[in-house]
Amino acid sequence: MAGIACYTVYPDPDMKSYLYLLLTLLSAGVILLLVFHFGDIPNRYKNGFKRKYFPGACVAVRKIDCKDTLHEIIGTTPWNIYITTATEGEVLQLSRGPDNTVRRIKIPFFTRFYDSLGLGSLSIKIDSPYIYLFAENKPAIIKTSFDSGSFEVRVLPPGPFTREAMAGADCFILRKFDPRITDQVFVRYTFSTGSLKKEDGISQVYGDGGIITDGQLHFDPETKKLYYIYFYKNLLLAFDTALTITNRFFSIDTVGSFKIRTAMVRNEGTAAFTNVTPAHVINKANDVRQGLLFNMSALKADNESDKFFSDNSILDVVDLKTGVYRGSIYLPVLNGSKLSRFIASDSSVIGLYTNSVVFYDLRPGLHR
Repeated sequence: MAGIACYTVYPDPDMKSYLYLLLTLLSAGVILLLVFHFGDIPNRYKNGFKRKYFPGACVAVRKIDCKDTLHEIIGTTPWNIYITTATEGEVLQLSRGPDNTVRRIKIPFFTRFYDSLGLGSLSIKIDSPYIYLFAENKPAIIKTSFDSGSFEVRVLPPGPFTREAMAGADCFILRKFDPRITDQVFVRYTFSTGSLKKEDGISQVYGDGGIITDGQLHFDPETKKLYYIYFYKNLLLAFDTALTITNRFFSIDTVGSFKIRTAMVRNEGTAAFTNVTPAHVINKANDVRQGLLFNMSALKADNESDKFFSDNSILDVVDLKTGVYRGSIYLPVLNGSKLSRFIASDSSVIGLYTNSVVFYDLRPGLHR
C-alpha cells in the first residue's frame, strides 16, 4: 500500500504582508468615504451668507517672479517689502518701485548664534533698520540690524508664545502660554525694561494649550488697537495696548462656534494637546490697515459658484470702527495657486504666491 504523504502548508510571509496592507488600505478608503459622506465638509453645502463685490476694486499692476519658495511678508517701508523664504536666516528685499529689484539679505545673527543658542520656532519681523527675531519656544526676543553684528537679547518668563505684534519700538503684544490655565493669553512686553503684563478677560480659555482659539494677531497704527482673528470661528477681538477689550466683531460667515475638538495625546512618556477632529480653517489669512480688516475667507458664499470660488482668492473687507461688512474683493489665482499671504497698504494690496509677488492697486475710496 502506497504511503500517504502529509504536508504542512505555511502561509507565504510576503503574501500575508500583502493581504494585511490591502486590508489596511481598504479600511482607510472606507473611512474616507464615510467621512466625506457624513462629515462636515466645508463648502459642501450652503454656508448661509452672501457676498457683495466692489466693482473693479483691484487691478494687478506689477508682478515679480522669484526662484525661492516664499513664506511670509515680515515688514514694509515706503520703498521695500521684506519676505522670508524656505532658507533659514535669509530674507528677500523687494523694491516697491518699477525697477523690480530683488536683494538677498543674510541676517547676521543666524550665522553666529542660531545653532549655539538652540533656538526653535523662530519668527522674524522687520521694522527697518531693525530686525526682531522672536524665539517663540525659548522664549526670547532678539533685536539686531541689517549691517550689525551686535544684538540685544531679552529672555522672557517661562512659557512659549505663538503670536506676536509690534505696537511700537518698545511695545510687543504676544499670545503666550500660561501653565496655570494650560492655555494662551495676551501679554504686553516692554523691551527696554523687561516688564510683562498679562491680560484680564480678553481670551476664551479652554485649557487645550490654545489650539482651538488659534488665530492671527495684528496691530493697526491708525486705530492704535490690536485685532485677533480666529482661524476656526468667525470671531474677531479688538483691544488696546493696555490690554483692555474694546470690541468683539464677527466675520460675515455663520460659523459662530468651534467645530474643532482637541484632546491630550500621550506617546512614549510625553503628553501634548492636539486636534482629534479635522481642523477646518474659516479665516485663512488677513491684514489690518487704516481701520479696515481684509480677511481671506475659506468659505464660499451662497451666491458664488464653485468655479468662481476655486478660481479666486476672496478678501472680505470689514470696518473695524463699526464691525460692518463693507464688501469683498476677488483676486484671480496665479499659476493655479491662491494667495498664501498678503498685506493691504495705503491704496494697494501686495499678494504673496508660491514663487511670485503681485502688486494690486485698490479702487480709490475703498478706505473711506
